[in-house]
Amino acid sequence: MLRTLDLLASDPSHLPFLFVFKESGVMEKYGFEIDLHIVGGAKAPTMAHRAKLALAGEIDFLSGLHHETYRERAKGEKRLTYLAQAQNNWDDRLIANPKIQSVQDLKDQKIICHAKAPCVVGNLRAVLETCGLKSAEIRTEAIEDSSGKFLEFVDRITSGEAAAALVDMPFDLYGTKKGLRIIDLPDRPVIHNTTLLATTDYIKQNEETVYAFLKGFVEALHFFKTQPDKVVTILKRNLAKRYGLEDDEYYVHLQKEWARLLSKKPYPLPAAIQNVYDLDVGKDPAMRNIGPMEPWDLHYLRTIDDSGFIDRLYAS
Repeated sequence: MLRTLDLLASDPSHLPFLFVFKESGVMEKYGFEIDLHIVGGAKAPTMAHRAKLALAGEIDFLSGLHHETYRERAKGEKRLTYLAQAQNNWDDRLIANPKIQSVQDLKDQKIICHAKAPCVVGNLRAVLETCGLKSAEIRTEAIEDSSGKFLEFVDRITSGEAAAALVDMPFDLYGTKKGLRIIDLPDRPVIHNTTLLATTDYIKQNEETVYAFLKGFVEALHFFKTQPDKVVTILKRNLAKRYGLEDDEYYVHLQKEWARLLSKKPYPLPAAIQNVYDLDVGKDPAMRNIGPMEPWDLHYLRTIDDSGFIDRLYAS
């Protein structure tokens, strides 16, 4: 009989990979199945429940929690620990009215986003400043929306209410089909989406489970990259109703773009860790004595990697 592991996703943006992790069957040979929860559901009604559930031992693993680890350490709570990072590059897409030809045309224009969190608005503003806009020239409006459904954002552009919107895939494709333009942005390393977290208590008491979960995580990355038809089926089955998009082309697009972004070896990039630190942590006087690497423990992943496990997956 399979043992159930509770995995909590912080945001709908994590779901494309996590649904594939759950339904690919990679955990079954290790004796486990995944019960996937998302913030806003019964398990965790709000973001504030995430760390509390983990620290109380009411979930096994958490995806996300990109800033609270540092805040908790500053308070003396050091149990929250990152184990792996599936994606190190920002995947949000900036779609705009076709009259917008470049970032410069967004000067003083309204740009809507789905959250005011530093990892959303903060990254957008930083990228736009890198492209030459001054801070005072950037007008962002955060519409707190945890549904993962961004059809309305596209409609706000086509109606003239906003010049541009930051959306997750596959709403970039939906936008272009409605006549909108994707504004090319420079790459930005980020700690984003599926960042695996557990507590030190849980890790010490369940080391074999941690190793099995990380191996399954690595195998799910391989599955996502190498089994596109199966992945598209899983994505459409689980996301079509949530997104309000039924056509296969959206899930073909989602698989292709995520497969490119996901790392074969789920280590975080140093620049990505520094980014999440600089966005939020380094600006808070209470956390200035917490180093960027303190919440990370990568030796479990390193042990798996050094065994040749990941290399053998891709060699075959």
